[in-house]
Amino acid sequence: MHTLLRNAAIGSLLFTVGCAHQINITPPLNTLEINNQGKINKTVGYYISPADRAKEVTTPGGGGDKVSYLPYPESEPALNKVLTNLYTTVVLVPSLEDKAFIASKNIAYIFAPVIETDSSSESAFTWPPTHFTVTLDTKAIGPGGNVVWQKKVTGQGQAEFSEFKHDFSLAARRASKQAFQNLQQAISAAPELH
Repeated sequence: MHTLLRNAAIGSLLFTVGCAHQINITPPLNTLEINNQGKINKTVGYYISPADRAKEVTTPGGGGDKVSYLPYPESEPALNKVLTNLYTTVVLVPSLEDKAFIASKNIAYIFAPVIETDSSSESAFTWPPTHFTVTLDTKAIGPGGNVVWQKKVTGQGQAEFSEFKHDFSLAARRASKQAFQNLQQAISAAPELH
């Protein structure tokens, strides 16, 4: 009886039609660890514009519903983690135009991502997405403002009801995790960033 009531409560929670439900796309940071790799002895920065920080995105969920999230602030911990894994020092850059700040920190490259997301669901009865995509189009900008490297990587995440009933963001977190793992590999493999 207890299991039946619990499942009914979960079902009523998930089956809410016609609104946008908040999820979070931040992946577990411990899944971005690198083993046995020495860091590149450089200071790098990353930049996220104020407009991007405030940008809320809404994409499809299941049952005709939608999901909403803040892709840039929710991805920032993963971006910082990836760069910290690879470089000795990582700095948040307040403005790409602040040449004095960039010079004072001796920043070799500034990483600036463009994040695109999409989601969908095969379920007509539950709102969390069963499929999620995160694409990172990331530029590395030199101190003079020139783009020295650019790479687009994608992560895909899948989750079924039996998995996401305890984490409605699971497909999104899996997609984000894969995207940042791919970004980490791409930066590590780029000789121009060493």
